[in-house]
Amino acid sequence: MSDIDPITFQVISTGLTGIVKEMQLLLFRTGYSTAIRESQDASCAILDRQGNLVAQFRSLYMHMGMFPPMMHALFEGYSVSQIEEGDVFILNHPYQGGSTHVSDMGVVAPVFYHGELVAFCVSMAHKTDIGGAVPGSASGQSTEIYQEGLLLPPLKYVSRGVMSREIEAILKANSRTPEVLTGDIRGQIGVCRIGGNRLGKLMDKYGRDTILWSFNEVMNRTEKRVRAGISNWKDTTVEVESFLDPDGFVQEQPVRLHVSLAKRSSSLFFDFSQSDSQTRGPLNLKPAVTLSACYFGLVATIDPTIPNNAGLARAMESRFGNHSVLNPDPPAPVSCYSMTGAKVLYLVVNALQQLSGQSPMADSGIGGVLTIGGRSLFTGRSYIQYEIHGGGKGAIEGDDGGSGGHGIRGAPGHGREVPVEILETEFGCQLLRYEMIPDSGGPGKFRGGPGTLKEYLILDKDARMGVRSNGFVFPADGSDGGLPGRRGAAILNPATPLEKRLPPLIADVRLKSGDIIRVETGGGGGVGNPRGRSREKLLDDLEDGYISRKQAEEVYGFVTIPDKLRGIGENRY
Repeated sequence: MSDIDPITFQVISTGLTGIVKEMQLLLFRTGYSTAIRESQDASCAILDRQGNLVAQFRSLYMHMGMFPPMMHALFEGYSVSQIEEGDVFILNHPYQGGSTHVSDMGVVAPVFYHGELVAFCVSMAHKTDIGGAVPGSASGQSTEIYQEGLLLPPLKYVSRGVMSREIEAILKANSRTPEVLTGDIRGQIGVCRIGGNRLGKLMDKYGRDTILWSFNEVMNRTEKRVRAGISNWKDTTVEVESFLDPDGFVQEQPVRLHVSLAKRSSSLFFDFSQSDSQTRGPLNLKPAVTLSACYFGLVATIDPTIPNNAGLARAMESRFGNHSVLNPDPPAPVSCYSMTGAKVLYLVVNALQQLSGQSPMADSGIGGVLTIGGRSLFTGRSYIQYEIHGGGKGAIEGDDGGSGGHGIRGAPGHGREVPVEILETEFGCQLLRYEMIPDSGGPGKFRGGPGTLKEYLILDKDARMGVRSNGFVFPADGSDGGLPGRRGAAILNPATPLEKRLPPLIADVRLKSGDIIRVETGGGGGVGNPRGRSREKLLDDLEDGYISRKQAEEVYGFVTIPDKLRGIGENRY
């Protein structure tokens, strides 16, 4: 098939990406939970019949490396002869199924063409509640994975088109919001079936052999682009380290993350073996998630148009220490993996930028996840309020960091925030404040992005809250003389006699009607000496409320401030 013309190949390659894009957008439209339809905490992909990633549209970067381990687990549990047309498999076990954590459910649908298994359409999506010790399942204080929710190794949920009533009954019996759980899973099944149908039509048009040859060719071309992209980099080794806040149990012990990245000829070698041992608390991260950060970093550093497929993995090797926070042993908890993953992404991208001769980026302020479980006063139904909070983005040489709020980089995994209108109509709260925090972005010639503040009034009589965040102790680092961003915080009943500052990882906080919750996300780090920031940018910052007069004068050395801008951002926090 090597004689296929370039135009046809490009049409097929784009068509494969288009199928995944359609799957993903349909999943966002059909999701029952706000986690899928609002936060877009889901990904879709096409894999070949061996389980290699062929195509993946814009996704949560932490999912980029998760589908091959899912397929490996599936093949361990089922032989090819046991995989039939019309089957659908589900799985969420981090150690026996490849998921990031228990709350992320994988759905795998085999694709048959004229009776032959030719591919798999897959999706992974967050489940707002799948049992476990606390509402929302993912507990910030779990000490073993069994506390984090119902564990499912690969199971045949649909057999030759017939759904298993027994498995669905088990799912519903283990969730506080059973209809939302099963509705989301059915949405995943639906988009995987649509993906299979679209793939069949592509084979009808161009031929089975041509499409299967194109599967391998897109991987080959991605590998070649990556190797060509790094070929001019100097053969050398760089090291980067950073620290997570304590895991919630060893309070004075930060968690060290470290990468040594070596470039040799046209290959890269990532060594994470010097990172700390696995934690008692749920900050542990499976290697596949760390590899996801490596794949994302390669694309971001070399060429953002490089497609996501198995070719990314062919140009790199990796090493992990045993029993480590980045390679834990079961039953180590992993529910807060995304906090660790956000910091790992910073390490990887920073190391790649140094290898490629680019200026290192500043760290982004880690956002977090807020979950509140309760029973609606209006409908009488149980609900799980699941929100991703975005931190401020780190600055880069030549550009300021973006603000938190949309969760594009500062939030764990690239999710989105739930609109205010949805919060107040579906859950038992009222949003009192939602704003950027002045002076929270790290000062620099290029300023870090500001973090955000959300303040909620609890309306329900009895609710249970969990916070999974980071950066309350260690703020986002600056770079090249830039200063760190502001730390994050979570505060119960702020500015009252009942005020209580919460740790970054906490679960099952009991709330009552009238309580107020304030969540502040960290700001991104700055790049370059703050005294080098231009007057024009400082005037814009003051007018937009990004910085206060005090910071302008004391940190940036800007003393000639127009009268109309005096007092902006003062006495608010």
